[in-house]
Amino acid sequence: MEESLNWKNGIHGMIMRPCSLSNKENDKVVHSSDYSVKKNFLQEYQNHIAAMQIVAECAKVFILKNWKKVKDWSKLNVVIEDASENPTEYFNYIPREKSKYKDSKTFEKMFESLEKSDKKRHNPITSISDVVLDPTDGDFSLTINGKDHLWILDDSIIVIANYIEEQLNKQKEK
Repeated sequence: MEESLNWKNGIHGMIMRPCSLSNKENDKVVHSSDYSVKKNFLQEYQNHIAAMQIVAECAKVFILKNWKKVKDWSKLNVVIEDASENPTEYFNYIPREKSKYKDSKTFEKMFESLEKSDKKRHNPITSISDVVLDPTDGDFSLTINGKDHLWILDDSIIVIANYIEEQLNKQKEK
């Protein structure tokens, strides 16, 4: 039980907030994080935002240095948010194994609905090119499947860098 109260892993902070059943337990949970603070809230908040921006800048440099080493982009599922008005989703639909809940009409309907929705979203990445980082202002742009994406936002950058890192690690294992 104690381990479930521990909120040290930073990724949980991006996915969900800590949850407790009492204020006393909440105090313990919140302050179990490496990122908890008890004073200077504005300054600490600004420091964390600045740290996120530095991580994103590092990710841009990493992408620029390593994107050509990736052999297969098709498994990268990402929503590219950039200077355009509408984000572009790149998603590789891979049919799932038939539902194991054949006895349940509800689960079967949910499964079919999800499959139908995912099939419509099918837009896999076949190529990435023209990767550019402007070191004077940090603007990052690239071309995916022939479509230019200019001034890509940090969240999209992080997903791309993570994919490249995973692909390079897989290639090392071979």
